[in-house]
Amino acid sequence: MIQNTPLEICLLGGFALRRGVLPIVLPSRKAIALLAVLALRPGEWFSRARLSDLVWSRSAPQQARASLRQALTQLRRALVSDATDPIETVGGRVRLRPELVDVDADRLLQALDEGTPAALERASTLYCGDLLAASDLCEGPFEEWRGIEAERLRRRTLRALTRHLEGLVAALDLNATQDVEAALDLGERLLELDPAAEEIHQALIRLDIRRGASGSAVRRYERLRQSLSEHLSAAPSPASQALLGTIRVRSRRATAADLQDAGSPLVAVLPFVDRSLGGGPGYLALGFAEEVVRALARFRSLRVLAAQTSFALGTADSPQQSGASLGAHYCLAGSVAADGETLRIGAELLDVQTGQCLWSERYAAHAAEIFAAQDEISRAVAAALSVRIDGDLLREAAGKPLENLAAYDCWLRGLASLRQGSRESLLQARPLFERALQIDPGFARAYSGLSLSHFNEWSCLAWERWEENERCAYAYAEQGARLDEADHLTQFVLGRILLYRRDFERAGRHLARAESLNPNDADMLAHMAFSDACLGEAERGIERALLARRLNPFHDDWYFAFAAGANLLARRLPETVELARRAPHAATDMHAYLACALAHLGRCEEAHRHRDAFLALYRRRICGDRLSEPAEAVRWVLQVNPVRRPLDREFMLEGLARAGLPVPDEAGQRL
Repeated sequence: MIQNTPLEICLLGGFALRRGVLPIVLPSRKAIALLAVLALRPGEWFSRARLSDLVWSRSAPQQARASLRQALTQLRRALVSDATDPIETVGGRVRLRPELVDVDADRLLQALDEGTPAALERASTLYCGDLLAASDLCEGPFEEWRGIEAERLRRRTLRALTRHLEGLVAALDLNATQDVEAALDLGERLLELDPAAEEIHQALIRLDIRRGASGSAVRRYERLRQSLSEHLSAAPSPASQALLGTIRVRSRRATAADLQDAGSPLVAVLPFVDRSLGGGPGYLALGFAEEVVRALARFRSLRVLAAQTSFALGTADSPQQSGASLGAHYCLAGSVAADGETLRIGAELLDVQTGQCLWSERYAAHAAEIFAAQDEISRAVAAALSVRIDGDLLREAAGKPLENLAAYDCWLRGLASLRQGSRESLLQARPLFERALQIDPGFARAYSGLSLSHFNEWSCLAWERWEENERCAYAYAEQGARLDEADHLTQFVLGRILLYRRDFERAGRHLARAESLNPNDADMLAHMAFSDACLGEAERGIERALLARRLNPFHDDWYFAFAAGANLLARRLPETVELARRAPHAATDMHAYLACALAHLGRCEEAHRHRDAFLALYRRRICGDRLSEPAEAVRWVLQVNPVRRPLDREFMLEGLARAGLPVPDEAGQRL
């Protein structure tokens, strides 16, 4: 019965009042403020004078007392149920009867007092925002009281939950995916409360280091550095810098072991410095260096570290030290300065071991010649290293020069938005690519960018608009490939889309073409690992995944996802489990991979846990507010894993069924 249900008062993150499922509306902001003061400490007596001073500070004493009596009458009228009054008055004192109310802030304090891991998990869920956040109730003493109490609750919660996070990381079982996810989720929730809390950033960096996610660890360090600078005008502490040093050491060992003996020179292109007046936009210099990486990667006789990994160690004291920390033989450093329509570019190539400058050059190029300058630098570096250059391949693969820097500027900004991976960022990217095409209708990569924005939404986010996004992704990719057959990105994007359209023969041809144009693009290799597996070449996909991770040790977590898919289709089940557990959030179907692999391994209890985790994530990311039928999730898995061979499809279906997922009668049927 509703009459026997305690009065639920929510003070954290705002104010809400209900009994059971029925909300209760109070007649005035002053009545809400009065109830909030009483509810923060249920059972504690407050003098009428104290309450009057807090809530009616601008009224004369006699008027304030009268207003208090009126507000108490209004509260009783709204709150009394079944002749039970939660407000108790004795003489000049007032309190809320604790046995008749359920206050979220009070439950939070009880959980913090208890201090057990289970209690602290409850506390992390309860604290959904500051005390009465964004509630404009009244001014003066009440707002001062609210601010003091909010800060007290916030600090105590953060201290306790930070210790809990550190404990989770220290006791982490890397084989228990739910432990990794719990720690990651808790850390992100805490950073929402205090973006500049260095201890929280450090705990998450340690977690990334333990799970082998060097790329995530470096990006978390950069996020820490930016947060400290923005909120506190401070730099990371020596302890945080030591964590970055740990990442560097591990990366150097891995890179040296995997690449230095590969028989080809290993080159690291460091982030170019933007020397434009006023500091420059930053992304111009970074984007220029990224394009140089791509141009160098076309030469099969070179091994080029991915830009993401090279840029991760840009805080070293010198280019030589940065190159050494990456385990590279050579490093390329430089600067870019925009002066009106002119770009002034400087670059030098260093022998990391000796520090000798092998080549240096200065360029003054018109903005429209930026691609030509990038290709000239890559050509000169290759010559300086005395490697054989296939001139025909270089001329064929070189991108068409832009007629206007604004188009390139739009491409860089759009690409940065795409990398964020959210539906909002995809929508932000599209106008940028459209603007690039308005400026330069022949800019093939702008079509590829538009295609990718629809492809990412099509394959990952918008199940309900599958046909529309598929059509747009294909049309834009085909247009880009027609405009520039020698650009590896346009060929790769078209190949991936054809794969999802189940046009396997054409997909294979365009993917092979993309690789021939640029065989050392680490991001592309990571994607192609999954594509190979879907096309029935899972072992080759595993080789590509390993090479991608060697070329880019500071890779994003999605590298693990594609490698896990290739291992699953190769029937390498323990490896699948190990890779998928490193990045359970990297893709919606990671838990489905885990459930399938573990079920085939006979580890049914673990498989069931990941089945449930997959269904929960599917409902949250794909369905949203829409209800789904039982077998829909499996159809979605099959749709976003376009395997060519019936045996691979049956293998996945069998594993998902063993894990307890409902399999449709016609598994290939889509919504």
